[in-house]
Amino acid sequence: DPQIVSQLMAMGFSENGCKRAAIATGNASAEASMEWVFQHMDDPDFNAPLPAAGSGASTAGPAADPESVAMLTGMGFTAEQAAAALQQCDGSLERAADWLFSHPDPASIGQEGQGGAAETQGPAGPPGVQDGPGKYELVGFISHIGANTACGHYVAHIKKEGQWVIFNDEKVAVSANTPKDLGYMYLYRRV
Repeated sequence: DPQIVSQLMAMGFSENGCKRAAIATGNASAEASMEWVFQHMDDPDFNAPLPAAGSGASTAGPAADPESVAMLTGMGFTAEQAAAALQQCDGSLERAADWLFSHPDPASIGQEGQGGAAETQGPAGPPGVQDGPGKYELVGFISHIGANTACGHYVAHIKKEGQWVIFNDEKVAVSANTPKDLGYMYLYRRV
């Protein structure tokens, strides 16, 4: 929407960045595009010219959205796996994430839709985890101090060299009475 682009440009943002914002938000509104700009203004391609319409088009479908690929690679998947999942799911980030988690064989993810070999072959060995017992050790947790989540403060307890340490902003100390039962989020390490 040229009107959204001009409104963002009036705020001092580059034309290419404003166009990217309008496209990424589906021309929803100037406010939504502005939020997108604030979240992505440090992206390396923010000010880069947009690819010409129709350039690089292939019969395999549209290229995966770089922002969606980045979100999925942030979850631990490779860029190839992310792009393949997005292509399988018509570009839907939520569906692609679900698709990746429901296809646990990373070797087959980039191959699906290419002759169907990965879709029809079974696992090479017996099913299940083959790298040892699933035993975990609690190594940290985050807890909240305050009456409710609208007010108060979050702190972290980390197990370091066999003893619990509390991290409260700049204050770091050995935790005398570690409140393991009051955790908001727990961190485990496989042993």
